[in-house]
Amino acid sequence: MPSGGVSTAELADLLAALPFGHRLWVRGMGRCLYPLLRSGDAVRLLRCGPERLARGDVALVRHGPRLAAQVVLSTEPWVTESLLGGTDVAGGELVGRIIALKRGRWVVRLPRPTRPALFLMQRTLSGVWTKPASRAVFRHLRDLFSGWTKPLRRHFVGPLEIRLVRPEDLDALLAFATERLVVSGTFLRRQLRDRWGLPPDRRVGAAAGAFDAQGQLLGFAWADDYHQEGLALDGFWVRSLVVSPRVRRMGVATALVRCLVEEMERQGADRLQADIDEDNTASLRTFSGLGFRPAPDALTTATNQQWDAAGGSKRLVVLVRPLPG
Repeated sequence: MPSGGVSTAELADLLAALPFGHRLWVRGMGRCLYPLLRSGDAVRLLRCGPERLARGDVALVRHGPRLAAQVVLSTEPWVTESLLGGTDVAGGELVGRIIALKRGRWVVRLPRPTRPALFLMQRTLSGVWTKPASRAVFRHLRDLFSGWTKPLRRHFVGPLEIRLVRPEDLDALLAFATERLVVSGTFLRRQLRDRWGLPPDRRVGAAAGAFDAQGQLLGFAWADDYHQEGLALDGFWVRSLVVSPRVRRMGVATALVRCLVEEMERQGADRLQADIDEDNTASLRTFSGLGFRPAPDALTTATNQQWDAAGGSKRLVVLVRPLPG
């Protein structure tokens, strides 16, 4: 979902207004191409019409205020679907063809000869992934592999410091955001300057980071209100909890959220809330282990309605943790 900067609806309008033939990099296209595309990755868009696409291309499609990067299964009729299949909304307005994917410094181009391979990949993965048993096996293998590699990863990473992000950490924060966050650098810079990085007696909200011995940021989350982004949701919310793969399953996410809980309690907040994609089992487990419980139905409904209007693409689970007054 959008997190600061330009909303999904505004981005969709901007892209649709570009002339055909224009190319640009865009970040924050959701998870329709997972595992090829993850949160914080970018896509290179070629603005074009449907006559420039064929089966096996990757299209950027607009559904109202929402944008989705999906594999083209058919052009007559027009059918697109996420890489792993699922219940995607039919139809949609074509914005253009995705010609490359970018993760950090790595760029993977999608030339036209890759069309048959990508089409077959989508058909195979969607056939497997729609079965609950297959998803359960995948999660088990992922957790098992992560557990095996944890001692080695811990050795190479070294000790981590979990603390609040300070103004002098701006460069490390922007480097992490460029690679892993769907948040504009301008938004983060402004928040750190005007809210999170202020002295304790004037601080509003907070950001927490996991830093290695060289000062590199390997995990991040922040807590702040949604009113700055025009959403009618009261209170403070934990946002953008992201941990680098090399330090996952090391307790980093738990430590980051705990750091934010302690800071918001110090600021006198009466509660801390979180909205999490319903299929993000790892985050749901983390928050539940720290005393967060399901929010009242009215708050859950209102939160999903607000994010639907802002261009969100997944149902959210809303959790709340009361803080001592």
